[in-house]
Amino acid sequence: MGALLVTLAIVAAVGSRTEVMRALVVETLTDRLGSDVQLESFSVDTFPSVHVYGTGLAVRIREAGEAPPLVSVKSFSIRGGLLGMLGRTRQFSSVTVDGLEINVPPDGSAMPEGLRREGDASEPSRIHIRKLYANDALLRLIPAKEGKRPREFLIHRLEMDGVGAEERMPFRAELTNPVPVGLIRTEGRFGPWVRDAPGGTPLDGTYLFANADLSTIKGIGGNLTSTGDFGGTLGHISVTGTTETPDFYLSHANNRVPLTTRFEAIVDGTDGDTYLKAVEARLDQTPIHASGAVAGVPKGEGRRVQLDVRIADGRIEDLLHLAVKGERPPIVGRVALRTAFDLPPGPGDVIERLRLRGQFDLSSARFTDRGVTDKLAGMSARARGEDPEDASDRVLTDLEGRFAVGGGTVSLSDLRFALPGAVVQLSGTYGLRSEEINFDGTLRMDATVSEAANLGGIRGFLLKAVDPLFRKKGAGAVLPIKVRGTREEPKFGLDVLKAITPR
Repeated sequence: MGALLVTLAIVAAVGSRTEVMRALVVETLTDRLGSDVQLESFSVDTFPSVHVYGTGLAVRIREAGEAPPLVSVKSFSIRGGLLGMLGRTRQFSSVTVDGLEINVPPDGSAMPEGLRREGDASEPSRIHIRKLYANDALLRLIPAKEGKRPREFLIHRLEMDGVGAEERMPFRAELTNPVPVGLIRTEGRFGPWVRDAPGGTPLDGTYLFANADLSTIKGIGGNLTSTGDFGGTLGHISVTGTTETPDFYLSHANNRVPLTTRFEAIVDGTDGDTYLKAVEARLDQTPIHASGAVAGVPKGEGRRVQLDVRIADGRIEDLLHLAVKGERPPIVGRVALRTAFDLPPGPGDVIERLRLRGQFDLSSARFTDRGVTDKLAGMSARARGEDPEDASDRVLTDLEGRFAVGGGTVSLSDLRFALPGAVVQLSGTYGLRSEEINFDGTLRMDATVSEAANLGGIRGFLLKAVDPLFRKKGAGAVLPIKVRGTREEPKFGLDVLKAITPR
């Protein structure tokens, strides 16, 4: 009987103080977040347990002008026991939130002076909730840099423990990454909230990014899975992780190549910009080292990828299999390469937007097409003054040069490759989509023109008369040449106009 009387007294006390509870909620949020709070409706039921229901909650940072609310909620439902209402800190078992929208502002260092407040962050919260549940919430990261678009994440499920406590709050969440589209599962700890500089709010945890569809980025494809750890603050998140894409491809070539990476990065959680400290990638059998940034562009949509890429000892066939159509790469061999990688945002295909500029060096390279091999073998034999019929069918060469990629076209300059008895220098272009070849250059031979022609009789005698015209700096002959056609059917020939033009 005594217990019943106590319970009824509590019910009466709580039920008669709905406005007090409303004021408590508003004052707590105002104090803890340093913000202005609006609450459209609020009610408290006390039987058989305490049930608090509210709608139209909005939390706005003071003096933020037209900025969206820090937190807005269409409706919320808080549940707890009667005894939890007796202490100075009201204890509730759970809160369920519908229509949650969180707008994370930039770090306090980038905010107007008027948005910063002095205060005692150690003062205990007057409300403590053991569990928070939210479904289909929206997280929007507002960039500090003017002109950048906010980054949005749809959070399908969010659970958080100890809401309102001063210690860090454990959480579990599932959310959709916008580009590339994929589901992220994450768990860790968040808080306590730093009201004067939200970007300084600490967090740490782990994530699984599973089955991300890379084809949502126009021009590439594959199924990516990534796992890793993160920690730091909202404005400076350190991330280490790995990715695996067993079927990475460029759409225009459509050849699947396995790609794995290990990376260390810094993510600015307020605008989503990512700074890649170190990326150790492997494209099939080729190790790749990279560093750079993935950042939003001023007054534009999307993100720009800018990297410094280095390959110390790779296989050219791995790169060509990814970039060139056909199952068989046109050339195989060891490659060293360095390039500036630039992929600006835009609606076009990756292969059209990609910009590369660098240099490469191939050693012991071999062409895979029999027709090309025969032509080079014959060229090498003639350059030595030997009969092409006796040429070896296996010619190894070293290649080096500079390259640039833009608009789907590869431009090569100072391309130099050596054959036994000859050195070829070329400059020109190759179309990644059209596969058209357009190169001009010179063939420097050990043999003279007459020796290369390997003709006896009167024709050989007459050719000896022109040998002096093509000698240059100790070479037997230097001839202007051109390469036309396509990758499947290249045509090598003497540039007759240049050859007969007086120099």
